[in-house]
Amino acid sequence: MVKKTKILLVIGDDKDFDTYIKFINQKRFFYGSKVEVKHVDYLSVLKKKLPHIASKQIIIFPCFPFEYWDKYIEPKNYRGVYGNKSFYTKFVKFWKVIEQIIEKEYKGKNIVYINHPKNLAKDRDKELTKKLVSKSRVMVPQTFYCKSTKDILGLMEHGYKLFIKVRFGSMGKGITCLEKGRWLTNFRFRNSKIVSRKSDYGWKFIEITNKPSFLKQLLKQDILIEEAINPLLIQGRKFDLRMYVYRDKVLYIYGRSNDAEAVTTNISQGAKGEKASFVNLLPKKQLEAAKKAAIKSIKALGLKFGGVDIMLCADKKSAMFIEVNTFPGFPKVKRFNLSKYLIKEIIKDYK
Repeated sequence: MVKKTKILLVIGDDKDFDTYIKFINQKRFFYGSKVEVKHVDYLSVLKKKLPHIASKQIIIFPCFPFEYWDKYIEPKNYRGVYGNKSFYTKFVKFWKVIEQIIEKEYKGKNIVYINHPKNLAKDRDKELTKKLVSKSRVMVPQTFYCKSTKDILGLMEHGYKLFIKVRFGSMGKGITCLEKGRWLTNFRFRNSKIVSRKSDYGWKFIEITNKPSFLKQLLKQDILIEEAINPLLIQGRKFDLRMYVYRDKVLYIYGRSNDAEAVTTNISQGAKGEKASFVNLLPKKQLEAAKKAAIKSIKALGLKFGGVDIMLCADKKSAMFIEVNTFPGFPKVKRFNLSKYLIKEIIKDYK
């Protein structure tokens, strides 16, 4: 029997069936290694009720704190506009508290993180993320800094197609797509004021063509204005690639496609997940470029593990960064058991 010398402490919520539950249900893949798995929920951590750990080294794997987020950051009775800066600042504070508690409760231990708490909120700031990733020589969409509706209308007159995203959002929520003669948004508005939905789903796009009063309200929010990517189409559909990266390795590629005229390729926005064989349809050199970009993007944010969304460009050469997901949902186990392969990499790192 192998003597366990290291503890992997997975922190999450039972509500997180997409990552936390999937991962801790795969403990059998640690059998025969020197790593033992324990898990705890965030409520217990905040109450300073962490499991006793005798080993000198503790590896921390933080999952998304769903219950805390839904109660304190984006509650159902939240009245503000989705994706504003308060989402980010509250999240940063949360991780500082979590880190302080862990460091105090396990004082004297050698604590290492799969993803360090100081980096866990970075992906929530799309502008910061783009700047960090761009410094790593990864292609990112062009950003425009428009202060008025006149500026935006001028860009469209010059043939630009624009995406306006909330700076601190995710999941394809709070997006507006603009091109001459066709304006779409999945925000709702009442009396020209933006109204956010209270759920992760149902953010359907509606047409708002030639309604500058909406743009005026949008410019008051925390937003990011980008030039739309000219995407490669496969079988007449636009797509992106979610690349699951651990350190220097892409563990799995998940293709997501939507109609060519659709605004996003988010599953929550009506896109469909493609089979694993989908990647065989892609230009090989372009796919390799996308893999390299994904690995660089993870490192740029100081992460060891994450999901990177990449879109291949119509030129069949370039791969364009979309965003990093510090807490990517895992694929269905029957599709690909990501936990198994992630566990194998963790064991290699901490022999």
